[in-house]
Amino acid sequence: MPRVAGMGYLYTCQVVWFGSSRTAMAVSAHILRARRVPTASGSERIRRLPPSGVGTGGSWSALDYGRGAGEIPASMVPQDPSEDTTVETEQDGADRAILPLDRIDHDAVRVVRRLRRAGHEAYLVGGCVRDLYLGIRPKDFDVATSATPEQIRKLFRNSRIIGRRFRIVHVYFGPKIIETSTFRAPPRETSDSDDPLILQDNEWGTIEDDAYRRDFTINALFFDVETRRIVDLVSGLDDLDARIVRTIGEPALRFREDPVRMMRAIKFAARLDFTIDPATWDAIVEVAPDIARCSRARLLEEIYKILRSGASRRSFELLVESGLAPHLLGPYAAAYRERGGLVTPSEAAPGSAADLLYRHLEALDDYHRSTGLVAPNSVLVATLFAPFLGEHPTQMPRREAGALLDGMLAEIGGELGMARRDREHARQILMGIHRMMGKRRRKRASIVHRDYFHDALIFLGISVGALREGQGELEFWRALAEAHRPRRRAPQPEAKPKKKRKRRPRRRKGGRSGERSKAVAQEEAAESSS
Repeated sequence: MPRVAGMGYLYTCQVVWFGSSRTAMAVSAHILRARRVPTASGSERIRRLPPSGVGTGGSWSALDYGRGAGEIPASMVPQDPSEDTTVETEQDGADRAILPLDRIDHDAVRVVRRLRRAGHEAYLVGGCVRDLYLGIRPKDFDVATSATPEQIRKLFRNSRIIGRRFRIVHVYFGPKIIETSTFRAPPRETSDSDDPLILQDNEWGTIEDDAYRRDFTINALFFDVETRRIVDLVSGLDDLDARIVRTIGEPALRFREDPVRMMRAIKFAARLDFTIDPATWDAIVEVAPDIARCSRARLLEEIYKILRSGASRRSFELLVESGLAPHLLGPYAAAYRERGGLVTPSEAAPGSAADLLYRHLEALDDYHRSTGLVAPNSVLVATLFAPFLGEHPTQMPRREAGALLDGMLAEIGGELGMARRDREHARQILMGIHRMMGKRRRKRASIVHRDYFHDALIFLGISVGALREGQGELEFWRALAEAHRPRRRAPQPEAKPKKKRKRRPRRRKGGRSGERSKAVAQEEAAESSS
């Protein structure tokens, strides 16, 4: 059931049935729709209609969804209205939804409060609320508001509207960005096509619309900075407590609307150590081929996010188990066929390419978790292609390794949409490992001055963790890097300011003004007497 924590509103929740097969227009059958009504007492209550007697036939226009239009069809009215349907929110449930403001970015709070002072609704939303509830420090903070992008832009001079398919506003505070979006509603149907793929998502709506159009229940939470309480309309808090990733609405249709959601479900399950709801998992397996319909740029961005999540090993394992990997990675997954196949860790033979991939991903996760730093794209690309060099990469002849990397990075990396600069930099890193791990390392210390050395040193640490050899070489190069690191000059003691000498006024040409005037007067007197 929808849950509202600490809000002075009465929520009337109605079970709705949509006959349309397009959930881009409406949320699927049996989703609870909450209409917010202020209460006189401000008490925290949830009113719901009992499911008994609700008809399963008929339809409700998708345009009525979330817009308070018309009356509910007679087939959807409960047959026994005398049943007591008022439910008091549990006290412990209310307490769990209180979050302290000192854990929230103050610039995000400033954005919310300025929007509210201008007469708009505004909340923190999504992953930041989820992470705060779980006790995790959010990486960024997002804001959802009733203000349109143009209205947001007028309120914040330090902002910019971006995006076409999904218009949002970035509010800048130095290098920090507060992503601010308008409440969305299910997009209007523009054709008679049964294809549910969402091409545009710029239909404005209410907070209820926005909650039900989001991907997962754990991401559809809103935080009120004034009351310090979470607004939950989709039972997201219950799923957080149960550690479950669950879609909002019918899973298969939600994934067909936006196939990237399948990757996000896997990423959240791996990073948070959650379980994917069985119906959601079955839908991922069913809809997996649709991932190829998304743009390569979006897919590559999600791949990089997975690699930087600190749970890339588990994520790739789930990608393989669900059947997403062949459709998502295409030629990269195909390259494993002649090397034992891209299988799960339990199925991978020791020393096979798949085994080396999982070992490198685990070392990459250790790097992200231990340092808190973000590896550059070139290191991520090098991590993906390192397994093709084998368990002992320095034993492969240098020319052979270079030719192999040139072909794979150009063909596979190019088809995956990887930038040429990242591919070239990754090749330099992988070939640099040959020089750094070779026997004549002391004669090749000039590599320290190469522009890719810093990234190569990061990857060397990942490689040592994955292959479990070369610790001595790693320590040598770290010490050498430390010795060649530019030192800051020691601060010099402040010198006493020199006294400025008073400059004598410049002497005018022809002598002093007084003497000159006397000479002129005498000359004039002599002329007059003569």
